[in-house]
Amino acid sequence: MSDALLNFLIFGTIQGSIYALLAMGFSLVYGVGGILNQAHGAFYVIATYIFYWCFVNIPQYGYYAGMIIGIIATTIIGGLIYILLIKPLKESHVGVVIVTFAFAFFVERLVSIVVDSIYHNMPYIIPGSFNFLGVNIQYQYIIILIVSLSLLALITLFINKFKLGKSIRAVAQDSEAASLMGINVDRILAYTLMISAFLAAVAAVLYVPVETVAPHIGWNILLNSFAIVVLGGLGSLPGSVVGAFVLAYARAFTNYFIDPVLSALIPIIVIVLMLVLRPRGLFGKKEIN
Repeated sequence: MSDALLNFLIFGTIQGSIYALLAMGFSLVYGVGGILNQAHGAFYVIATYIFYWCFVNIPQYGYYAGMIIGIIATTIIGGLIYILLIKPLKESHVGVVIVTFAFAFFVERLVSIVVDSIYHNMPYIIPGSFNFLGVNIQYQYIIILIVSLSLLALITLFINKFKLGKSIRAVAQDSEAASLMGINVDRILAYTLMISAFLAAVAAVLYVPVETVAPHIGWNILLNSFAIVVLGGLGSLPGSVVGAFVLAYARAFTNYFIDPVLSALIPIIVIVLMLVLRPRGLFGKKEIN
């Protein structure tokens, strides 16, 4: 097996696991509340910069404190975004798109002003690497893969087996019927935003050491997440996972066998092709008029 092919398989799988975390949160919010959350990438940015700030300013324990604080703070912010911005406008889909986009832009500008707009790098959680069939693999990648896949399994179990998860499913299927059954729909939607923010924050603290810290990274996260859920089907959690790995392998294939510059175009191509050829995505349900 050639090095290029092995790199394609290994790094496509690792990136796919991160994409799956991000896309599951994005798709969950749409599936439950019909909310096209343009602030999804902003959650990633918030967790990233809390992580980075703690690493720089808190001696000795800042790295791990930043991970914990970043995840907790971002999860809380997710709930606040629903209460303060989305809930007052939830009857207007366009209004929700605009206000969440505005929040994402505000976060990018705020970070650029308060911190800076310079690219930064962070160390790996566990430094070092090992050789696998001639390919050098960082331990950080193994951590990403294990944590991401474990969390995806736990979220799936939570949605299917726990009371709150079943309430989320009920609201996703029919919010009016769920309300009549005594489920507080607004509370469920707030919890769903918090879960989405939590998944984005975990993805950030896992993946940021691999890439760079920069204010604009949230837009790439949003674009990839949107491409994945369009491919898999808006609101379909299995579709989000499958779509995440399809997109990751497509980008990895472009990186290793065609031209890395063209890799950034893959999410846009996916969005356009799916909307034209199959608007409901691979696993989305056909709408009945």
